[in-house]
Amino acid sequence: MAITFTDEDLVYLDKEQDTQLRSIRQAIDALKVKGDTLFCKKCGHIMQYFTVGDAKLFQCVFCGNRVAEMIKL
Repeated sequence: MAITFTDEDLVYLDKEQDTQLRSIRQAIDALKVKGDTLFCKKCGHIMQYFTVGDAKLFQCVFCGNRVAEMIKL
């Protein structure tokens, strides 16, 4: 299950933690906008990928979930 932070959660943090969580949220949102990043459907972490021939092989380093996807040429 992915951890989601709302603005209400950030009210109770100190300034340094608030800045770190906002930068993490912005980085993840930027990856989602690019569209070439896949998030694990089991745990919600970002999956690493390797290109092999005409396929991308994705693997979650947190839970070990694996997914293969064909590259459109």
